[in-house]
Amino acid sequence: MNDKYVSNNNESFLSKYSFHFLVHKQEYIEEIAKIFYEQWQDTYHAFELYNLQAVIQDIKDNHACNYDKLPILAIALDNNNQNLVATASLERCDVPKGNPYYNTTPWMACVYTKPEYRGKGVATYMINKILAVTKQLNYTNVWLWTENATSLYEKLGFHIVEKIKHIGMDIMIMRIDFDTSAY
Repeated sequence: MNDKYVSNNNESFLSKYSFHFLVHKQEYIEEIAKIFYEQWQDTYHAFELYNLQAVIQDIKDNHACNYDKLPILAIALDNNNQNLVATASLERCDVPKGNPYYNTTPWMACVYTKPEYRGKGVATYMINKILAVTKQLNYTNVWLWTENATSLYEKLGFHIVEKIKHIGMDIMIMRIDFDTSAY
C-alpha cells in the first residue's frame, strides 16, 4: 500500500472525511444500493439481482454485517454534514460463475466516489483503507476488475493480469500482491 497517494496533508484530509464500516452505519444502505444499482446494473443482473430491492436485500444480508470477515463494505462520510462521499468493499468474488477468475479471492469492488467529491484523493484513501483491512485479515493479494481506472490502481501497486470480456465489457483484471519477494 502506498500512502503517499492518500493526501499531501493527511491530517487535513481526515478532518474532512471519516472512514466507517457499513455494519456501523446501516442507515446508508438504501442510498448505497441506489448508487450501486445505477452504476453496475449489468453486473448485478449477472449475479441474479434483477432490481433495486434485491440489491438492498443483498447489502443488508451480506455486506452490512461484517468488519472482520468477507464481505466487507466501507464508506467515507463528509465530516461537515455526514453525507455519503465514497464506498469500497472487499468481496469473496466479484465475477460470476463461468468467469476464469471465479475461484480467486478476495476482490476489491464497489469503489465509488460521488461526483462532487472526485479529484480530492477520496478513492485512493478508500482503496488504501481496504488494502489495510485485507492485510489484517492475512490475505496475500487482492483482485479487482476495472473498465477505466487502470492508471489509478497501477499507481497504488496493482498490476494488470489480463484484459478480458466480462458481462459484455472490455475490462482489465488486476491484482496487488503484498509479498513480492517470490517474484
